[in-house]
Amino acid sequence: MEKENKILIFRTSITKRCDIKRIGKLLAEFPQIDKWNVDFEDWEKILRIECSGITALEISEVLRNNHIFASELE
Repeated sequence: MEKENKILIFRTSITKRCDIKRIGKLLAEFPQIDKWNVDFEDWEKILRIECSGITALEISEVLRNNHIFASELE
């Protein structure tokens, strides 16, 4: 059975464009993540992730362990 794709949206603490590169390296380690992007122009620096088989909590913990705050928006 195929896992259902979902879209997770987070408000983040990103302040610099180099943070986006760092996030990319972290997220690349998860084959469950199909696509991701950051809206750097938005004041909340929105991180959007298309994935399956991984939770918002798992993603936010990985980011937090690397000093990036990410809070899921519903």
